[in-house]
Amino acid sequence: MHKANSHFTDYGIPVSAEEERTAAMCINVDREIRFVIAAKGFVLIINPENGYSKQVFFPDNNLEYPFSSFSSNGLFYTGAGTMFMVLDPFLERFVYYRVIKNGEEILGFSFGEDKVGNIYFTSYPHCHLLCYHPKTKEIVDFGSMDSSEKYPGSLAIDQMGWAYIGIGTENKNIVAFHLEKGYKKNLILDLQRQKGAGYVYLGEDGKVYGHTDASDLKDVNYSLRWMKFSDGEFQYIDSNELSPSSFSGTGFQKIHRNLETNYQVILYSLSERIIRMIHKETGESKTITFTYFSDGAILSTLCFGPDGHIYGTSMHPLQFFRFDISTGKTTNFGGQIIEKGGGGNICAYASNGSLLIGVAYAGGKLYVFDTSKAFIYKDNPKLVLQEEKIHRPRCAIALSDRQHIIWGGFPGYGMVGGALGIYHIETEKNQLITHENVVVNQSTVSLAELSSGEILGGTSIETPGGAQLREKEGCLYVLDWKSKVVKHKFTPIKGAREISLIYVDSFDRAHCLTDQSVYFVCNPYQQEILYQQDLSSWGNVIREGFVYDITSKTLFCLLSKTLLKIEISKEKVYEPKVVQRLVREASSGIVFFNKQIFYGSGSHLFSIQTEK
Repeated sequence: MHKANSHFTDYGIPVSAEEERTAAMCINVDREIRFVIAAKGFVLIINPENGYSKQVFFPDNNLEYPFSSFSSNGLFYTGAGTMFMVLDPFLERFVYYRVIKNGEEILGFSFGEDKVGNIYFTSYPHCHLLCYHPKTKEIVDFGSMDSSEKYPGSLAIDQMGWAYIGIGTENKNIVAFHLEKGYKKNLILDLQRQKGAGYVYLGEDGKVYGHTDASDLKDVNYSLRWMKFSDGEFQYIDSNELSPSSFSGTGFQKIHRNLETNYQVILYSLSERIIRMIHKETGESKTITFTYFSDGAILSTLCFGPDGHIYGTSMHPLQFFRFDISTGKTTNFGGQIIEKGGGGNICAYASNGSLLIGVAYAGGKLYVFDTSKAFIYKDNPKLVLQEEKIHRPRCAIALSDRQHIIWGGFPGYGMVGGALGIYHIETEKNQLITHENVVVNQSTVSLAELSSGEILGGTSIETPGGAQLREKEGCLYVLDWKSKVVKHKFTPIKGAREISLIYVDSFDRAHCLTDQSVYFVCNPYQQEILYQQDLSSWGNVIREGFVYDITSKTLFCLLSKTLLKIEISKEKVYEPKVVQRLVREASSGIVFFNKQIFYGSGSHLFSIQTEK
């Protein structure tokens, strides 16, 4: 249903779905069971016996994502943002919650329990260890367990009063902490603290096991050197000496206590609204479908396809949709059509003929969509490659030679400096230029082509995969992509951490926006700033916020709160002018068609008229 006023139109929610983040099987004293799935802002409680489901929202309108969960004595423990929560799935309500203001951003990154039933949990980004006492409702914060790392991905408590925390990603670690004495020590030597993550778990035998071979936060079930922990120490053991964990699955399919009841969950998906289970005694399989209320998934970058339709994906979960501008109809193809799509999104697109090339988080995936054909799983779109050195893509452009796509972004967990990819459409081959050969320790997040055929790139110093920052300011560079040689590079705006957007006009002037909404125009060859203005009062930068209208010779700039326009002329550089204040803030952009700007506002697709 479309809602419109004189200048704005709301086309509704293209993707009405949520993404599961964590789950647990809860068992009460009567051996009744409930399967609980936690998602952004709510939990879903399912009775495996009869398929009944109940959606329970987080307290105080908390709309943050959970990261992990734990089941004990019939209760479900999780955290979201700065809130710690305890759910009774049989009463179908939260029986305790508390906002903890200790400087951390995310509570409940991992969970554990001691022999008397106290619940322990960790936080991001300073790796705090905390304890909840169910009897007194007291919460104790033991402080940071690692001075540099951010991700405490696993936690286990032994019978001797020691907590073990598996930490990563840039410098993996396993920390042992004595809960009464407050004594803390690293169990990995400094020389061994390389990229990766430590991993620990409590076995069914009550002993703690783990390893240091996790390549990222999801890869934890395989190691060549397993460890057994006790009394703050460890010894190496063979894998056949391991006791099973009470956690099963990996990533967002991780489930606590899944193997302890007659019903075992084989697969669950909030976005597809389905659970598949098997009864362990009878072998009978069961499929449960359910419904829930959703505000919709937040939209990622939009793209104007070569067939005249708008394409895009949602973020967490990744579902692919098409919007027909002429009819106003949205078609959601779902998430299953995108091979290995999972919980990410397509961050940037480039167009060539009937083809759309989309680059996706997570894992640096490159997909080829043929818009002239039907969309069929594994056939169209086609997953061509994955590149961990561009784990979080941010930009992609089609070159004027109509043969190559240039794309870039941030690297994977624990890494600094993303690579640049050069993809050849016909051969489907991808060449990499590492950050050491572009701008050391920085990632390319914006791209444009100059009239010479050379590439202008903008960088970011950020490290969203958990590594420590190495640099202070983002820069611009000019790359001869054929020889893979950077000819020039410079820092255009002092203190700017990122050059987020670039548009090169027909006069080879670069129009750019920094991460703090500073707009500037420069001559990239002479490294000369021609114009500069702080636009932050008009809003924040959004992905793909520039679009050029050739008929009016106008560059449109969409910020989170305002649509602006910039006249492009050979004679001079013009200041941005306000077109419209937005009735709903923009979060992703943008497509220009028939004097309309289409953009994402959270989960909604909007358009705004560029002329009154």
